[in-house]
Parts: sequence; C-alpha cells; structure tokens
Amino acid sequence: MNVALQELGSGGNMVEYKRATLRDEDAPETPVEGGASPDTVEVGKGVPPFSPGPSPGMTPGTPRTSGLFRMVTCPHLRSISGFCARTMVGFRKGTRQLLGLHTQLELILAGVSLLLAALLLGCLVALGVQYHRDPTHSTCLTEACIRVAGKILESIDRGVSPCEDFYQFSCGGWIRRNPLPDGRSRWNTFNSLWDQNQAILKHLLENTTFNSSSEAERKTQRFYLSCLQVERIEGAGSSATDETSLTRLGGWNITGPWDQDTTGPPHSSPVYVSADSKSSNSNVIQVDQSGLFLPSRDYYLNRTANEKVLTAYLDYMEELGILLGGQPTSTREQMQQVLELETQLANITVPQDQRRDEEKIYHKMSISELQTLAPSMDWLEFLSFLLSPLELGDSEPVVVYGTDYLQQVSELINRTEPSVLNNYLIWNLVQKTSSSLDRRFESAQEKLLETLYGTKKSCTPRWQTCISNTDDALGFALGSLFVKATFDRQSKEIAEGMISEIRSAFEEALGQLVWMDEKTRQAAKEKADAIYDMIGFPDFILEPKELDDVYDGYEVSEDSFFQNMLNLYNFSAKVMADQLRKPPSRDQWSMTPQTVNAYYLPTKNEIVFPAGILQAPFYARNHPKALNFGGIGVVMGHELTHAFDDQGREYDKEGNLRPWWQNESLAAFRNHTACMEEQYNQYQVNGERLNGRQTLGENIADNGGLKAAYNAYKAWLRKHGEEQQLPAVGLTNHQLFFVGFAQVWCSVRTPESSHEGLVTDPHSPARFRVLGTLSNSRDFLRHFGCPVGSSMNPGQLCEVW
Repeated sequence: MNVALQELGSGGNMVEYKRATLRDEDAPETPVEGGASPDTVEVGKGVPPFSPGPSPGMTPGTPRTSGLFRMVTCPHLRSISGFCARTMVGFRKGTRQLLGLHTQLELILAGVSLLLAALLLGCLVALGVQYHRDPTHSTCLTEACIRVAGKILESIDRGVSPCEDFYQFSCGGWIRRNPLPDGRSRWNTFNSLWDQNQAILKHLLENTTFNSSSEAERKTQRFYLSCLQVERIEGAGSSATDETSLTRLGGWNITGPWDQDTTGPPHSSPVYVSADSKSSNSNVIQVDQSGLFLPSRDYYLNRTANEKVLTAYLDYMEELGILLGGQPTSTREQMQQVLELETQLANITVPQDQRRDEEKIYHKMSISELQTLAPSMDWLEFLSFLLSPLELGDSEPVVVYGTDYLQQVSELINRTEPSVLNNYLIWNLVQKTSSSLDRRFESAQEKLLETLYGTKKSCTPRWQTCISNTDDALGFALGSLFVKATFDRQSKEIAEGMISEIRSAFEEALGQLVWMDEKTRQAAKEKADAIYDMIGFPDFILEPKELDDVYDGYEVSEDSFFQNMLNLYNFSAKVMADQLRKPPSRDQWSMTPQTVNAYYLPTKNEIVFPAGILQAPFYARNHPKALNFGGIGVVMGHELTHAFDDQGREYDKEGNLRPWWQNESLAAFRNHTACMEEQYNQYQVNGERLNGRQTLGENIADNGGLKAAYNAYKAWLRKHGEEQQLPAVGLTNHQLFFVGFAQVWCSVRTPESSHEGLVTDPHSPARFRVLGTLSNSRDFLRHFGCPVGSSMNPGQLCEVW
C-alpha cells in the first residue's frame, strides 16, 4: 500500500464528533460551502435573484476534506471597506447625480433637498450635543449606533407584519439588496464574514516584507504561494497523478494494465482516531460507514428526482478517466459499473435520521472480532499500515459505528468483480486529488457542481481557492497570523463573561422545569457547570516553538502544490497514528481560529468559539447589548444547549457516553422533543418537507439557545439598567434582540442547493431556524404582540429547555 491508499482508507475523516452552529460541510471554508442552512427564497423560480457561513475540525495538520466537494462555493470577495460602507441610516443613494440636474424644477427640488439635508444635519448635531451632555438620553447617537441602525433598516421589510412572517420582516430588505453572486449556490452572513477574513489573510500572505520567526508560518506562506503557481500546475498536468499514485497502486483498469495483487481490496469505511465515547480520557480507532461521493444516499436511490445529477456525475467520472488516459467508450462503461457499485453502497448505508441514538450504534470490539464481522478485508494488515509505525495486534480495540453496514459491505465485496473494485478504489483517489491538478480537471468539476448545486458561473479567484487550501493544510499557523493581525484581546474577556451569564440563565431555567426529577436535574446542572469554554484561539498558536512542533515533519515547497498535497496526506496520517497512544487534549481544537463557526464537542464537554465569528454582526463591543446577545449570545446558547439535545444528553459531565437520566425524566424529555420533531416536519421548501428527526438536535439547540440568551439579556438589564435605543429603527431593545437574531440568518440559495440541504443538513433551513424558534418563544410573542392564530403564534408551543 502507499500513502494515496492510506488517505483513501481514512476517508479524509480524522475528526472528532461535534455539534456546530453550521454543519461541517457548510462552514464557509469547507467542502459544500458556507452557510447555516438552506432557505426558501430562491433564484430562478419566478422570484428576483436575491442574496442574503465547518467541517471545521481536524486535528492539527489534518486536511478537512479533499476531493469533489471542496470547491462547491464560488466566493465573491467583498472588501472590508466596501462592506462597511453600506451603513448609512437606511437611505439608498439615488442613481442620478446633482450635476446632472438641468431643469428648473429639478434645480428647485435640489435646493430644497439641500436645505432639508442641512436642517437634518443640524438636528443630528444638536441631538449629538445633547447626547454628550446627557448620557441618560434614551437614543444612542454614536457613530456605531447610527451605522448599525442603518444596516438594520436596510434589512427590514416594513411591508410585512412581524406576526405573519418574521423572517421576511427581518430579512426582506436585505434579500433585495444582496443579489446572489455568480458561482454561488448560497449567500449569507457567514459567507460574507469569511470573505472578509480571506481578504485579510491574502494581504498577510502576499506581503512582500513577510518575515516570521515561526517556521510553521513560513510554511504557510510557501504553501499558499505554491498554490498560486498556476502555470507550473498547468505544466505538470495529470502526470503527477500518473507517476506518484496510480502506478504505485498497481495501475488503473480504466487507463491501462493493473495488478490485482498490488491494488488490494477496497475500503469504503472511514477510519480515524478519536476519543472513545465511553472512555473519553483515551483515544481509540474508530470505523464508520461511508464510501459515497455524492452528498447523500438519496441522490443514488431516488433516481427519478435526481436523474440530472446522476447523469452529470457519470459525465464527470468519464471526463476525469479520459483526462487520465482512458478510452471514451470503455471509460464510460467502466464508470457506469462504479456508479452501480456506489448505488449498492447507498442502499446499505443507514440514513442519518436513524443513527441519532449513539448508545445503540456504538459497538466496541477487537480487531479479531472486526475480522469476523467483515472478513473480506484483512483488517489487521490494513489498520497496521494506516497507523504505521505503531504496532497493532488482534486484541487492539476498535469502535464500530456501523456493524450492519460493514457486514453487508463485506458481502458486497465478495460478489463484485475485482476489476470493478479496482476502478472504485482508484476513482476514490482520483476525485480526491483532482482539485490539485490543472484547469481541465477544475472545468470538469464545475460542470457537475452546476447541476448539483445550481451554480451558474465560475468566478472563484485563484487566491481565494488557495486561502481555503492553506486553511485546510496549515490552519493553525494561518490562524496565528490572523489572530495577531485582527483579534481584540478584550473581546475574549467580554465573550467569557457573556458565556457565564448565558450558562447562569440556562441553569435557572433548568431549575424551573416541572418535568425533570431532582436527581436528573442535579446531574444536568453539574454537567452545565462543567462545560469548558474556549474563546478565540488556542494559546499554543502564539508560541512559535509550540506552533512549529505541531507541523514538524510536514515538508512544504514553493515549487510543487501537488507534492505539498501528497506530503499533507502523509503527514496527516502520521498525526493520526500519533494520537492513538496519547490521551485527548482539551487544548486541541477542532476548528481553526479564522473559522466563522462554533461547536460543542460532547466527549470533552466543551464549547468553542473561534475568533472568526467574534465579529459583527454577531458581536461588536460598541453595539447595543441587545444585538450582541441576539447574535453571538444565541450562538453561545445554541452550543451550550447541544450538551442537552437528543444526542448530547447521552454524555455525562466527563464526556462519557452512559445512561445518567432517570427513566421518568427521559420519557418526559422524549415527549417534549416529539412535539418539536412534528413541528418541523410540517415545514416545506419547494414542496419538500423538512425531516424533523434529522434536524432534531439542531432545532433543540436553536430553541434552547434563544431562550438562554434572551434570559441572560434580561438579567443583564436588571443589573445594569435599560440601555439606549437605536435611532430611527422604531424597535424597543427587546424587539431589537429578536430582529438581531433573525438577521444573522438572512440567506438565499438556489433550488438545487436547497434540495441538497434538505437531504443532508442536520440544521433546518435558515428561514425555519427563525420562524420555528420564534413561534415557540413566549417572550417574542409578547414583545411583538402576536395574537393566537397569527402565523407566528399557532397556539401550541414546543419547549424542551
């Protein structure tokens, strides 16, 4: 076996299981693009082209993913200054210029306008003077308040009643002002903020005076510059794959002779090292189901609805095979066989909504027992190679999360022709590495993505692609540069204070639950108290020696991007092997500091908020507390509540998977969550229903997070008194909290992308993250006066926490 097969065997998946505000694939810098969730507002179906941010998460030095869905997004850079310029108090600039006025009437109107403008300016100055003389004045007229008020006014649609459609009320104006960029299948706040972060990173890496005492930071610049060497990449063409991978694997039946003995059996299950869910102080080898290249089993099994996607996928497979030397007729025939094999894998893949009880799918066994379970693979040989130079024996423990799947895969391998298995195995490698090759491979990929996600035009600047690749490869070294250039250390202290307030609010609500017995309540409170929070960045990234140690052994050259990627796969595998004999570390983050996301990790019972999300509109020191609690505060509450969702509640305060609930309370919990599951089952996007079971954990977190954040805001007001209101918005600060929450989720996406989200995303669509959550909020209904029977107040509220 060689390193390419090693990467294939790992499935590119070396992450610990975690709950994120965005799904891993949706984080702005990750495979399937950045965004919270799909939306019902669409492009291309009789509505105007509207526009409203991961998986995060490897051990240091591990690539998030590589392959087909790495470049689904087409980032459209919006500079920091350009973004911030759209902040005046809700007035849009006209399309005509003053010097273009030429009629007498126009001159008169212009004079009147200038007079009114002067009067308005005078009023603002007077108000400003009064404001500074009287700090208790009820209106905030600082520059920051005026700017954020303008952005809120631009986003609101006053033509819609907040009690009928609060999402459209909060986001309708924003949608009209933000057309979906070319090449994007979605656009939202997370994407916009990630674009800003990328622009900062570009400036840092392209600085001609770049000088760092850290070798890891220097590697980061070399990697980035190698990715920019388009002419060198084009010159190498596909020869790198031919010479370094296919030949060592024994060849590819599609492109020429192949050696069955060298190839070895295929492995469709990802293998990774992570904390043992039932013994969280130790790492263990873990095996799960996988092996599909389209985003969901649904694409293979619902052939009628997905015929165009399957045809485009087969075309893509054929084109890559031909680019690597295959003959047109035979290549398509053989790729059709690979697609049929993938379809059989899809048929035995367990749907995600049936895998939510982690106690039931956790199976710990020895390698010898795994061999008995799935005998078509030599598991000891495979795992020994994968984790080389570690020595493994038959008694080495392994946690399997898909026993039925592995049994059926083993049977499928035994009845499949060796040539088809070879084609499947090498195809796995080819699609993972093709994004590192020349433009022909990118073009082939773009045609598939257009069908799969509805992207209409490629517009990704090379530098943005390279920033994302660098983030995947050397994310913490890149994060060191980002943090030193941008992060306000006081933000960390303020964020920690907010988390403390939100935790207290959650625990206070916990004490008021009538359905929970005292023993379970006390254990839940202890778990909430034990949740470990990490803000901004891990400390080691600012210590050059420690940072260098993380990437020691990863060779990076400015001359060959493809070789850097192969070296990365090798290095990542070594990192994974190194983890097995070490205990999990709290200081090891699963997201890079520049990531616009956050997560909860149940095996560590920790919540993490990278520096990338601690920015406006989620958080700003000079914004009203109502907006900060409605923005980052709800995100904090969301992640904290994940500790008590339908999956997180199975873990105790130490991060161990074990039953700690009393039966009576568990039955009551399931009754409350059943209400929420049914509620979200009723929502539809383009005639497709949401899967309330698939999205249950995120819906619980959305609802619980909003409640905890709002209660924390009320506690802050009791302690500090009422804060000043924003000018001109016509909202109380309590109403502003809910508008701020909703506007975080302003978003649009293409119909194709919406469908993909419904079948893959554990989060609800953005629209229903707002409507579903607020229709369960008594505080929202009271402050907006929504009567029973209105769309936002159907009369039945689903509450868990």
